Amino acid sequence: MDWYKLAINPVMNFSLTLPSNTPYELREKRRKIVSSFLSGGLAGGTTTTFLYPAEFLRTRLALDLGTSTKIEGKQTRIYPGGMRDVFFTIWKTDGLRGLYQGYGIAVSGVILYRALHLGGFDACKTELLYRRRINNSGLSNDLAITMWERITIAQIVSIVAGTICYTIDSVRRRLMMQAGLPKEKRQYRDSIHAMRRIWIEEGMRGFYLGIAPNLFRSVGAALLLVTYDVFKDMI
Repeated sequence: MDWYKLAINPVMNFSLTLPSNTPYELREKRRKIVSSFLSGGLAGGTTTTFLYPAEFLRTRLALDLGTSTKIEGKQTRIYPGGMRDVFFTIWKTDGLRGLYQGYGIAVSGVILYRALHLGGFDACKTELLYRRRINNSGLSNDLAITMWERITIAQIVSIVAGTICYTIDSVRRRLMMQAGLPKEKRQYRDSIHAMRRIWIEEGMRGFYLGIAPNLFRSVGAALLLVTYDVFKDMI
């Protein structure tokens, strides 16, 4: 994310058009907020592009609960050989494209999520510092953001980003689960078709199945943001 910020900032200096009488503080605040959202989204999209096959294999293994057939009292699994079985089964059926089932909607969701999560965290801090400078009218008071303020901001953006993007994540997982199946047995042709069917057959509730554990996980995501921010300041 920081690398993208360094790459984006020079462009932002030229492209962010504001009236010539705009105060420097306000101009700098807007530039930082826009670059935070853009760099967060680009960082998420880059990571997803390279790591999507690994995420795909992990999801298939996590949801492999076995078939109803039992042999010697044990429930058989679709992929008894683990990750190797998943990889070769998908590769044989769909090739490399099969390992990227649901990639389009996944990368869109990650870009949005990381823009809101990473970028939103930076943007909220920038806005808070700006308002403190304005309210202090140049006085030499300590304008540093406290630890509790960082935790509060991180928790809010984690919940908001997770809730907004959970619908996209639900569609992505459903597309992942049908990879490797014959085309005539697949429920969804693509992400748009999946969205339409979920909406018609299950309503809004279908997009938010399992969101409760995801909201609990937002605590960890918030702590990750704060920890990274603290160590970055220390370094």
